[in-house]
Amino acid sequence: MDGQSLHECGVPVALVPAESAFTQGVSNANFLEGNIYALPFPDNSFDAIFSHALFEHLQEPAQALRELWRVLKPGGIVGLRSPDWGGFLIAPSTSELDKAFSYYKWLQQQNSGNPYVGRELRALLRQSGFTNIQASASYQCYEPLSEATEYLALLIEASAKVDEATAMSSALREWSQHPDGFFAQAWCEVVGWKG
Repeated sequence: MDGQSLHECGVPVALVPAESAFTQGVSNANFLEGNIYALPFPDNSFDAIFSHALFEHLQEPAQALRELWRVLKPGGIVGLRSPDWGGFLIAPSTSELDKAFSYYKWLQQQNSGNPYVGRELRALLRQSGFTNIQASASYQCYEPLSEATEYLALLIEASAKVDEATAMSSALREWSQHPDGFFAQAWCEVVGWKG
């Protein structure tokens, strides 16, 4: 995708948080767009920070954690949650479906992401100076399967050669309709404190 936005690739993206919050009647929150490597906040601004599904996309996760450390108050807590693609549970599997998942992993790596960062979150926090680190893992089961497969199919179609993309996206869409289809994604969570 070479840095194109999901919108430019024709991938339908969920409402941005501010729009989603507005439609749900949330009025006690502010939403800002920023760069994780240069947050628009002064030092020691927040008591707590939470990041969900971000670190697997970052080229420089340690740099991002330095920035989170900077804006976190002393004694503050940080929480991170990212998937680890090494823990997928997929059934029933086919060679074309396996190829689609492998291609998406490759695509994420080509965009400087790390589909296995979940298992590294504890070490990243420790190396960044956080203490009292606690780690856990959980699974998310996608019901219906199309919640995950359509997203993956559209990304593959936007980035792969036409013939390959058609076969992989078709395999994903067919699998999403299989009566025995099952997809569980491993998520890793960590919390740590700024001493």
